[in-house]
Formats: sequence, structure tokens, C-alpha cells
Amino acid sequence: MAGQYAPRGMPGAISGISGGGGGGRSIVTGKKSSVSKKSKKKLKGEKKRDWSDVRLTDRKEGLTEKFLENHGYRQSDTPGKPNTYTYDGDKVKAYTHVLRKNKWGVEVKTFNNPTLKSLRDWMGY
Repeated sequence: MAGQYAPRGMPGAISGISGGGGGGRSIVTGKKSSVSKKSKKKLKGEKKRDWSDVRLTDRKEGLTEKFLENHGYRQSDTPGKPNTYTYDGDKVKAYTHVLRKNKWGVEVKTFNNPTLKSLRDWMGY
């Protein structure tokens, strides 16, 4: 049993505290959390994200361009330049600088009217 070798007071130690804590208890001490229900509601309501006025399922015109520009991309007429985007009919192509097998290259991602959620997923949120 790996937990028996953990130092005292740490999760998994013989003290009987096993990792998760749960129920609003501290993982380390096992004591009840001092955060009130009112504070938890306030904290939960204050979760902010970029563009909170746009639903994650929205597909607004110009959303892709604004999202890319917000993340340091700029429009270009020449395809293939890193951190740029170009238009291909109704689609937007984003070019990103990537490192593969110790060589730098450019990766292309084509967007066809994506949702904000899919843009955020692509960016790694």
C-alpha cells in the first residue's frame, strides 16, 4: 500500500485521510471548509470567461476573426505565414507555428462557421 509511506499530514498517510476529502473538507487536514454557502454561491456566480456575452453554441458572423485576433493572429493575403489567417471563400484558415521532431513548421486549421466552444477547444481552453 503506497499510502502508508506518505509523510504524516499528507493525503494518503496512515492518519486515515485518503485523498478526496469530499463534503467540503480539506484534503490535507480533514477539517470542515470555512467557506460559507453564501460565499460559494457568490464565487460560483462570478466565474468569468472571455466573451461572456456570447453563448458557447453561438455561430456569429465575424466571431472566428475576432477570436483569432484576440489571440494574436492577424489577417494576411499570403497563406502559410505563422500566426495569420486567410479567407478561402466562406471559410477561414488559421496558420499556427508548431514544433515537430525538432523542426519548426506551420499547421493549418480550417474553420467553417465554428461555435465559440469549438474555437476555445482548438485554442486549448
